[in-house]
Formats: sequence, C-alpha cells, structure tokens
Amino acid sequence: MGDSESRTGIDHALAEEAIDQVRRWLVASRDEPVDAAARRLADVLKDPHGLEFTVGFVDGVIRPEDPRAAARALAALVPITPSFLPWPLRAAIRLGALVGRVLPGVVVPVARTALRRMVRHLVVDASDRRLGPAIRRIHRTQHGARLNINLLGEAILGREEAARRLEGTRRLLARDDVDYVSIKVSSTVAPHTPWSFDQAVDDAVEALAPLYRLAKESPHGRKFINLDMEEYKDLDLTIAVFTRLLERPEFRDLEAGIVLQAYLPDALGAMMRLQLWAAARVADGGVPIKVRVVKGANLPMERVDAEIHGWPLATWGSKQETDASYKAVLDYALHPDRTRHVRIGVAGHNLFDIALAWLLARRRGCDDHVDFEMLLGMATAQAAVVHRDVGGLLLYTPVVHPREFDVAIAYLVRRLEEGASHENFMSAVFDLDGSTELFEREKERFLASLDLIPTEPPRPHRVQDRTAPQPPGPRGEFVNTPDTDTSVAVNRRWGARIRERMPDSALGEQTAREGLVTTEEQLDEVMRRAVEAGRVWRELGAEGRAEILHAAGDVFQARRADLLEVMGSECGKVLEQGDPEVSEAIDFAHYYAESGRRLLSVEGAGFTPAGLTVVTPPWNFPTAIPAGSTLAGLASGSPVVIKPAESARR
Repeated sequence: MGDSESRTGIDHALAEEAIDQVRRWLVASRDEPVDAAARRLADVLKDPHGLEFTVGFVDGVIRPEDPRAAARALAALVPITPSFLPWPLRAAIRLGALVGRVLPGVVVPVARTALRRMVRHLVVDASDRRLGPAIRRIHRTQHGARLNINLLGEAILGREEAARRLEGTRRLLARDDVDYVSIKVSSTVAPHTPWSFDQAVDDAVEALAPLYRLAKESPHGRKFINLDMEEYKDLDLTIAVFTRLLERPEFRDLEAGIVLQAYLPDALGAMMRLQLWAAARVADGGVPIKVRVVKGANLPMERVDAEIHGWPLATWGSKQETDASYKAVLDYALHPDRTRHVRIGVAGHNLFDIALAWLLARRRGCDDHVDFEMLLGMATAQAAVVHRDVGGLLLYTPVVHPREFDVAIAYLVRRLEEGASHENFMSAVFDLDGSTELFEREKERFLASLDLIPTEPPRPHRVQDRTAPQPPGPRGEFVNTPDTDTSVAVNRRWGARIRERMPDSALGEQTAREGLVTTEEQLDEVMRRAVEAGRVWRELGAEGRAEILHAAGDVFQARRADLLEVMGSECGKVLEQGDPEVSEAIDFAHYYAESGRRLLSVEGAGFTPAGLTVVTPPWNFPTAIPAGSTLAGLASGSPVVIKPAESARR
C-alpha cells in the first residue's frame, strides 16, 4: 500500500474488507439467473476471433446502406465465425453468406434483425409500442431498479438534427414511466466553432432549458436530468452549461446531475470546483446536485484527436492510473460535509471499486447520499446481489428507435471492446467466481491502483498556452506543429482578443503599400535584384539555408496571433480555419529546411536550383500556400519573387 494509507481515507483494512465483500457477492451471485444473451456475448468475446467477428458484423453487415456491400462483409466473416456457437447458428451464417450474394435484399435484413435480438439486453427499442413493455420487464426482472434512460446518438451535424434529438428526449421525459434521463450537449446542440465558447454555452442553455423546465413541472412528478459528456473538448463546455442552467432562479430548487470521467487527470479538480459551486448554491437556498463518476469509455477517439492535432493525450496513460483517479475522486467526494451538497453516483461494474465505495460511504456515514449505477444487461447476476446489499441500483439504459439503429453502433462497439480487453474488469466478470487466477489478477490490480491514488488534483495533460513564449521548432527532424488547443481556457481567451482586433486591424498595411509594383521597369528591377540575391543565397549552402528556414518557422509561430488577425481582417478567415493554416505554414518551414539538407545526400545525383522562382498564390489560403511555395523554392537554393493575390497582399 506504500504510504497511501496515511495520505488518503482508503487504508489497508478497508481494502481488505472490500475484497472480502467481493467474495461474498460472487458466492451470492451463484444463485442468480444468468442472462443467456449476456453469457452468449461473453463467450463470443472470449473466442480468439470473437471481437473481430462481432465488430465486423456490427460495422460491416449492420452499418452499410447498400445490402450488396453488407452481404460481401457477411461472406468475409465466415472463416472467423466463433467455433463454440451452436452449429445451427454457424450453419445459418454460412448459408446467409452464400444466399446473400444472390439475394442480399432478403438475407441482410434477416441478419440485422438477428443482431438486434442478440443485443436487446443492451439497447432497448425506443418506439412507443415497445418501450413501455420493455421498461416494465426491466423493472420486474431487475427487482425494481431505477432506469437512467439515454436516447443514443453521437455528435450531431446541424440544427434540424439537434431539434429532432431534443424532441426525442423531451418525449421520453414526458412519459409517466420515465423519471430519469441522460443527455449530452454535443448530441443536442448544433455544432459551434470551438473558438466561440460563450456563444456555444448560451445556445446550449437556451436549447436545454425547456427540458429542465419539463423536469421540474411534469404532471407525473419531478424528474431528473443528467448532463453527460464523451469527449475531453466538451468538459469545460458541459460544466459551464450545467452551472449556468442551474443558476437560473427557476431551477434553484431542481436537483440535476452531471458526469465526470475519471480517466481524465482533470476529474479531481473538476469535482472540487463543482463541490464549491454546489456548496454556494445550497447556502443560497438552492438544492444539492449530483455528480455521476465514471471511468470513461471514449479512449480511442481521444487518441485519434490527440494524434491528428499534435496534442498530448488528454486521458491517463494506463488503466491502473484511471482506476486510481476514480478512487481519488470518490475518496474526496464521499464525506458527509460534501455529500450534503453533491450526491454521488458510483457508476461502473468493477465489484472491487463498488465494494470500496460502499464501505467507505458507510464508514463515513454518508451512504444515504450515494447511488450505485451499472449498465443495463451487463453482469446481471452480480448486479442483482449488489442491488440487494446497497439498497438500490440505477441502470444506465440506452434506447434507440429501430429506424435509427445505426446510431447504436458506436455504443455497442465500445461495450464489445471493453468486454474483450484483458485490462478491463468486464473481461473476467463471468469467470471471476470460478477462476482463482482471474480473481487474484483483479484483486492485485485493485490493490496496485491504491498506491497510485493522487492526493492533490493532478495537472491536466493539455496545458498548451499561446500567451506564453512558444518553443522553437525541432531541428534535424520533422514533427508536425500542434494546432491551438481550444479545450484550454487561456487559448480561447487569446483567440477572443484576436477576433476583437480583426475589424480594425492595421497590421501590415505600410508593408503592403511599400511593396507595390506598378510599372514594367519596377518589375524588371525586382527580377534583377532577385537573381542577383540568388547567388548569395546559394553560397550559404544547404545547412545555412536550413537554419534560416527553421528560424522563419519559429517567427511564424511567434507571430501566429498577428497572422490570424490579418487573415481575418483582410480575407475573412475565421480562427477555426486560420489556425490550422498557420500551423501548416510553420510545418512547411521546418519540413523544407530538412528537405533542402537531404538534397545533398541523393546518391549518384547532383542538384542545380532554378535561377529564379516566381510564386503567385491564390487569396483563399493567404498564409499556407504562399509560405509553402516560397519556402520550397528557397530550400532548394532558388531565389523567390512572391506576388500575393491583391485581396490578400497584407
């Protein structure tokens, strides 16, 4: 345990008690019925090709609109069909693959129906005819567990889709058998430029306020709205929307919730900020809020986002660090003086973490202010015994309309990947009771994460600051220049100041006037001087030219704000479009600097630069295209004359 016993409220005795509690739950779960669909899905994921087959089926057979493409994908899956599947099912897959080549319009709908049946324990049909019976069945089979209904959907693309998604959630909230819903800002408000943070918050608040009003004034009793989030870029936005909504006088007495993802180093600091805000709200006569603590399930997208933009990964680098962060947030939050302001939702399926949170809350006397939450259809036997002991359970219940089943794909793939990953507790959940090896593996992971629990709010990984001096670009290698990270508040403020200066910008006007060429004689003189200067430029050699081009890249980086200001003022280039263009110009400087060096090492060849290069770029990419064209010529040893587009001459 290291010295974590003295630094946190989670000591060795509590950890051992939690381990014993897990053993008791596993023994008790033997007497619970196991959901056949959940067991079948678990068996698929244990097969060496199980995840590949299942994701291939979901992504290749279900997603395509063209039944012929879906039929081809089905045929490609035959060689990796899991061997333990019942032979009639394997035979049906093979037959479907053969017949699908001839009758794809018949076979593919049948295959899609089969998948919906296979995952109906994970995703509920949201149609009016089926949702009510499904809710009643879940209440009956899950011993009266409450349901957190989430209308599935990823980030939307326009206002029409946003309005449709909001209406779908409103219809759910208006039902007499629904009292708890989750909704994401990103899936209900039309996309905004990430530079216009305040406007995005304002629009989201106005769009979501009617839902909160319905939750408060529903004739079926008050209802609960949980504001969910997925991507790191939405963290500040979601918190701002949540607090702004509940600061409205009409919602002072409405309890509502927000989610925090523990796989972000930012989670503990965010919990502390929400605690302070909620304490002030209660002191001012408002009611407490709720924070649902999850570990996070969007890691692949965070990795892609970081790699595309050249940013650090926003999340913790390992599952063990995430587990430690999860415990740190709960350790901080589960205190009687804090749960008076913030009710905690302990969401997850790791029995060790659930036991720890329950015992910690009981030890501190705040277990009446904790909800335990699990996913619908996952580890139902364990969920049942946890439900009995902790006194209640909230089931996260995804719903989707049959005609929009494709929006459930991303959710299903995440669940499948979690179940197949050996780093994830869910990969062992069905065999934990019968396998000493798996139990010891999960126990040791649990204990190891306790040693990593941070006692102070960890520093976020994304800390780029455009107001600070920018580091020089790399020499001797090429690395893409990171775009400006708008998830960092200081950068958004930096951008706002640039935008404010754009209408009256005078940057570069004098230079533009001085460079004006109006006669043939002036043009001839420019060309003559350029050719003459080219001899001096070539004498610098590839190394000398490379250093100057690298320095130019550093100047571009230092003058990013000025470039953005003039691009916006002169060409109407908004920050969202202009910032990547400046990054591209910086990249050209460093890339061509190194490319010029490589010209010397081309085996068996010599290079003679052009005597003169003329660059005549268009107006619509006023920085990147002229920079790339000019720097390429200079890197090769050629002098360059640049004639910018008249409308972009500054």
